[in-house]
Amino acid sequence: MALSTDDRNRRRFMRRALALLPVAGMAGALATPERAQASESRERSEALDMTARNNILYWGADPTGKSDSSAAFVRAARSSIVNSLYVPPGRYAIGQTVDLKGKNLIGPGRQRFRNEGNAILMPFHSLGDGVMFTGHGPVVRDLNFATGRKKGRWDGTYIDSPGYNTVIENVHFAAGGFGIRVRGIMVNYNLLRCTFIGMGVGVQIDDEKGNNSTTARFVGNEFNYSDNGIIFEKNVYGATFQDNIFEALKGDAVRARLIYRSSFIGNWWEGRNKGKAPWPCVRTTESQQFMNCFASSNTCVYGWTNVFDSDSHSGSMGGVSLDGGEVVVRNSTGNALRLSPNSLRAEADAWKEATPLVIQSSHSAKTRQTNPIVFRHSGPEGAVVFDTDRESGSKGIWDGSLRFASQVDGDDKVLYDDYRVNRGRPGMVGETSLVDKKGKVRHALTGIPQFVKWRKGGDGPGCDFFSRCEVVDKGQVEFSFPDGEVELRDPIITVTVDDAGIAHDGIEYLSAYSGSVKYQAWKGFRIRFVDRKSGQPSLPESFNLSIFHPS
Repeated sequence: MALSTDDRNRRRFMRRALALLPVAGMAGALATPERAQASESRERSEALDMTARNNILYWGADPTGKSDSSAAFVRAARSSIVNSLYVPPGRYAIGQTVDLKGKNLIGPGRQRFRNEGNAILMPFHSLGDGVMFTGHGPVVRDLNFATGRKKGRWDGTYIDSPGYNTVIENVHFAAGGFGIRVRGIMVNYNLLRCTFIGMGVGVQIDDEKGNNSTTARFVGNEFNYSDNGIIFEKNVYGATFQDNIFEALKGDAVRARLIYRSSFIGNWWEGRNKGKAPWPCVRTTESQQFMNCFASSNTCVYGWTNVFDSDSHSGSMGGVSLDGGEVVVRNSTGNALRLSPNSLRAEADAWKEATPLVIQSSHSAKTRQTNPIVFRHSGPEGAVVFDTDRESGSKGIWDGSLRFASQVDGDDKVLYDDYRVNRGRPGMVGETSLVDKKGKVRHALTGIPQFVKWRKGGDGPGCDFFSRCEVVDKGQVEFSFPDGEVELRDPIITVTVDDAGIAHDGIEYLSAYSGSVKYQAWKGFRIRFVDRKSGQPSLPESFNLSIFHPS
């Protein structure tokens, strides 16, 4: 009975494999009794046979790449005694889609400087632009996928991959349409130390059933001179992108409809290959759906925008970023909080409506006690300074208000005592609110006035605020400025005399300009005093002056 070509190939393969048995082991087997020798020989034969059957050469694959080896892969995948398909060094042409029936696909590893030690899988012309492998097992590693052509890209797919519980490690993909395509979602999917050179898309996740990919891990991979790197057509939650390189890409490095609760650590983006620049290093197609993520130590140069460390918050990563030496907590909808070595500041994009920055102490519900908020200097001296960003055009001058909220019992209306620096005039002006029994809100002025202590000779504290502070007539002291220099608008002035025998006798206001009486605008005023007993003009030894400017 004539043997088939495949049977002859298997016998030749087995003879070559048996010739590789260790010489010492064979000698030991010959020295044993006949029964032990037969048992050991049978065990070795069975072990070798199992190893041999996993080898794709056993099933008739052509390692020269001149003929189609897909039939050998199909037979091996269908065999019930094959655990993993081992692809030894060589070039293997695949002319039809091979369903691996859940079997692993493993090569010999990749050589750095030569191809002779690599296992290279190439599309045969009969495959067209189809899929090379589908239905692989939990592991694919140590292989090379390439076109076998000197120029041009093959438009097919190297691996149509199951999305669950998969490890693809140390695999090289070159010049194809898709390196890896997952039709469903990714769950516990690990892509480790793989390279994608000249690809249309390195990794494509279609999510055909409309679910969400989770726990996908991309670690130590490299994407070079490809159109796109990692593309999720829909959503991804809880993914990890770590120590990957995206270099000279035309399109997106990482893209999804939305990205939540994912980590980006130590990745590198460099250069664009005829694509639009600058371009976000990570992009979501649903507006502002890049939330609750973490980023650290990422680098974007030459055409890539770092969405983790951007000063613009719309479209940037929401979550916590440590990139740029600062901690940025962002919601990606226009505002963020940034902690740098010397500041804690809230930031907002131009379109974002005003939102408060809240610093809140802890509260104990058990003891009904609220812990204090403490502003502490490193030494016994120092100041709390209120200023504003010079880029806002106010030259660093703060013109905001301090607001103290209050609420009347049984009333939902919140009232505020409002205090603000009186720019252009001394002191701080405020307004306090009061609700009467009828529910009417009443307002009164409050604030911090300016104080002057005048003594004979005009040398008291605060007197030097005025350009002129001197006795101008018997029993009269003038406080004023030159014409047009300072305008005191309707001040509230209080005078108290330290001398018991002298009384304050009124104030004379000095007009700031012609017609200023209408606006109650003054350049200064004269304070009059009289002797209590005689009623005659007389100066005290000292008096106190407080000046409050309502506006």
